[in-house]
Amino acid sequence: MRYSILGTVRVTCDGTALELGPPKRMALLALLLLRAPGPLPLSEAVDILWDDDPPPSAVNVVHRHIGALRRTLEPELRSRTKAQRLVRAADGYRLLVDTTSSDLLHFRNLRSQGQVAVKAGNPEKGAQDLIEALGLWLGPTVAAGTYVAQHPLFTSVGHEYVATAKEAADVVLTAAPALTEALLPSLRRAVACHPFDEALHSRIIAALAATGRRAEALQQFETIRHTLAEELGVEPSPGLLAAQEHLLRHRPARKEGEETVAAPAPSVRPARLPAAHHPFAGRREVLSQCLASLPPEGEEFSRSTTVAVCGMAGVGKTALATHWAHLVATRFPDGQIHVDLQGHHTSHPPLDPPAAMAEVLGALGARPGVLPENPAELAALYRAELAGRRLLLVLDDADDCEQVRPLLPAAPGCLTIVTSRRRLEGLTVTDNARLLLLPPMTGQEGMELLEQRLGADRVRDERKAAEEIVDLCGGLPLAMAVVCARALLHPMFPLTALVNHLHDAKDSLVGFSGHDARTDVRSVFSRSYETLSAGAAALFRLLVLHPAPDITLSDATRLSGAHPQATREHMAELVDRSMLWEQTPGRYTCHVLLRSYAAEMVRGADGKEAIAEARARVGEQHLRSADTSTTLLDPQDGDTVLPSRCPGRLS
Repeated sequence: MRYSILGTVRVTCDGTALELGPPKRMALLALLLLRAPGPLPLSEAVDILWDDDPPPSAVNVVHRHIGALRRTLEPELRSRTKAQRLVRAADGYRLLVDTTSSDLLHFRNLRSQGQVAVKAGNPEKGAQDLIEALGLWLGPTVAAGTYVAQHPLFTSVGHEYVATAKEAADVVLTAAPALTEALLPSLRRAVACHPFDEALHSRIIAALAATGRRAEALQQFETIRHTLAEELGVEPSPGLLAAQEHLLRHRPARKEGEETVAAPAPSVRPARLPAAHHPFAGRREVLSQCLASLPPEGEEFSRSTTVAVCGMAGVGKTALATHWAHLVATRFPDGQIHVDLQGHHTSHPPLDPPAAMAEVLGALGARPGVLPENPAELAALYRAELAGRRLLLVLDDADDCEQVRPLLPAAPGCLTIVTSRRRLEGLTVTDNARLLLLPPMTGQEGMELLEQRLGADRVRDERKAAEEIVDLCGGLPLAMAVVCARALLHPMFPLTALVNHLHDAKDSLVGFSGHDARTDVRSVFSRSYETLSAGAAALFRLLVLHPAPDITLSDATRLSGAHPQATREHMAELVDRSMLWEQTPGRYTCHVLLRSYAAEMVRGADGKEAIAEARARVGEQHLRSADTSTTLLDPQDGDTVLPSRCPGRLS
């Protein structure tokens, strides 16, 4: 069985095309293929198929189309519970395909292989894989037979083709020129679908010149210049003008009557995003906020945009930032650059701004030996090199605002995505950055993550245990990924065994520990804890002694025995470091796993006497509050004898 979506919606069985039915059913199949190997939520199918205005019967119609598709794919099927190709997922359906049966997954696999080969120092193999991937595309996604091809979910897949064509061109033109002829058809196909993409035209011009077709390359420039002027009323971008200038500067040399053209050295357009996190589950609401921070597709950027994604350790900030960056990468034709700022690295200190600037400039083609050593001169060069470029920067794991500010581009058309455990509020004040606080996953999102990692069948068969795992992990993606890894190591163990193990390790992180510092939850939390001041660290440890899941500032003051102003500052520090958050005005809460970490720390760092005194202070305050309430309710009842104040309590 082979499934095709790149240019048409088609299913063949042993080479024979299957009759798929009416357009809506074909569109539903296309949605299943786009979401594979993950599930297609029923609500998403309804929203897309009826353009957010579904009739009351929409859900039933989807169920009927699913039944018809099952019968088409498995004619001998007698019961849907026995289905092997189209199965139920947690909140929708899943089409069971892989890289051997889906042309889209095969394309993505080849692209990933090519990227890995290039990074490993084998550009020719990488270019071959990228060109082979491009050869799978026959046209715009679901171009035939359906009516939803303009939905962003489908057009974003088309952008993958454009991004791959650019990646392949950059590799071929710089390191594998022998493959230029093989690349040109894909570049032409891409530019036919995206006629205003100047970065594509620049690469075609460079490729034509590299194969000796200088006149055709100049004609390509004139064509796009005329199109831009007539259709959009704009002049060519600096990148496109640079391609023309290179052609005019590097005139061909004549040798024995033959015209030869040296291959141009195209301007560097880095594609340095990390591989997208797979599987990527949930986060639809926050992802829509990310996408809404950019102007609509086709509109010009009026300014540089900065978005800071902030949240506690392990909540999935990097995964979200990388996923979003890949979705919009084609809108930044001058390159995409990822910089690890090492704010909470396991063994390295935070990267200072000059070192981060040098990394960005190196990605843009600068040689390290020629960069100025003077920080002011380096900053000036950095601003000059970024001016006029449309770049996507991902500044991952920032330590604070001061580390980020010097790196922010000023030119319109740039997007900077910053991730940090700190709440970078200062960037909203000085740089008009948009701040997105990333919470733990909801129960539904957590179940989707488990389903994608463990498989729909295993989660469905033990749904109650899976829900309990999500709850015990507090919706923290890192913790759920650790538990899923252990479940995959023991495929014959029931999920209830993992649940029991987590219950047995209550008030500790034993159930989430490991030997990898990057995935050991205790180690990940410790890198936030170690940045705290002594007072904030002491308060964080004591908070776990409070009996309620949330706490007020006054209760925290009594618990710590410190001055109210000092406690206020320490609470603000914990909130800034994403170790507490204010869920309602005046009431603060701590993630369930951070509470377990605090319980471990308080047992090791605070003596029994200090712990007993802190508990006594809280108990005394509750007793005094109860006495005050009783007196208000019954002024005649004044017989209560209160104990003397506990040590350390401020009067």
